[in-house]
Amino acid sequence: MSEVQAIPSVPHNGPFQTNREHSLKSNILGDARDSLEAAGAKFAADAISDEKVRGRYVDGIKQVSRFVQSEVDSGKMTSYQGAKYCNQLRNQILVETRKVTSSWGKAIVEKRKPLGPTLEESLNKYSLRLFKKPYAALSVAEKDKANYAVVASAGRNDINFTDGTRLLKNAARGTILLTGGLAAYAILAADDKVTAASRQGTVIQGGLLGGYLAGLGTSLLCGPGAPICAIAIAIVGTVGGAVVTEYAFDQYEIEIQELQRWGIH
Repeated sequence: MSEVQAIPSVPHNGPFQTNREHSLKSNILGDARDSLEAAGAKFAADAISDEKVRGRYVDGIKQVSRFVQSEVDSGKMTSYQGAKYCNQLRNQILVETRKVTSSWGKAIVEKRKPLGPTLEESLNKYSLRLFKKPYAALSVAEKDKANYAVVASAGRNDINFTDGTRLLKNAARGTILLTGGLAAYAILAADDKVTAASRQGTVIQGGLLGGYLAGLGTSLLCGPGAPICAIAIAIVGTVGGAVVTEYAFDQYEIEIQELQRWGIH
């Protein structure tokens, strides 16, 4: 029986050192600040945009109502034709307005009013309000008054939503100041202020883009009229966009520094 020969140990020398503590580069507070800046910028941009969109909507429905009232008063259009035209055009304006409203703003208004009212719903609403009976039971004169009430109401908006967009716009201005203050602090505290300024701008833009892209999938992920879900998706998209952009910017800086070290410009 042959003896098993032991393999002698061979020492290996290398650059790796054991039994040493290694620190991982981390900037948790800085990352959180950058995410907050991006989320604040996204909220401010959406709130200011939504207030402008709401303003155009309010002006649009007022113009439609005034035009149709003048057409009905001049006899160029019957009261029923005017009510039908106002109902169709206002609902179309509503649809087009929601297309350019922020994802979370759209979810809030859809929860309150998923769709614009049909002509039959509007006629019955004002018939019951004026005469305590449905539109089909009204006399010709009563129908004419109900029709005209629909035309006049087409120019009125929900004051709660209009005031709400104004309040959010004012809050957005404060958010802009906060975001600007955080960005300025980060730049002033940095050794390389030029790079820090570029980094802050890039991260905020990345957050805005991430929030926008996330908003495109809100209807699919949340469905209509789900404001909490829409807000959560917007926040996740904004923070995600900021984090990814920040990582890409840092990697780009590392590559630039490495190229400079090798004398490549």
